[in-house]
Amino acid sequence: MQQLDDDASGHEFVTIPELARLVRRNRKTVYNWITGGQIGEADGLFVVLGRMLIHWPTFRARQFKPREKLRGQLPDYDEEVTNGLVGKGPTRPAASRV
Repeated sequence: MQQLDDDASGHEFVTIPELARLVRRNRKTVYNWITGGQIGEADGLFVVLGRMLIHWPTFRARQFKPREKLRGQLPDYDEEVTNGLVGKGPTRPAASRV
């Protein structure tokens, strides 16, 4: 099975069936995205001699979340701490926690 990398298909441009395989969806689903407007020229869609092609690096950059934002990673709270939105100490005395 192919990975979702820039060199996954060996080419910068992929066909609709190749795109469907890369994003693990049905070919008809990808065509529905195109007709519905979820995928367009800004996402790398080109029509060359009547054949739809997708510029894979553009599509990947516009449609997928950056790897830094993946689930399971801890958020960075530095800005909240410096702006005083996060408490820096206990909210109540330790004696009353018993």
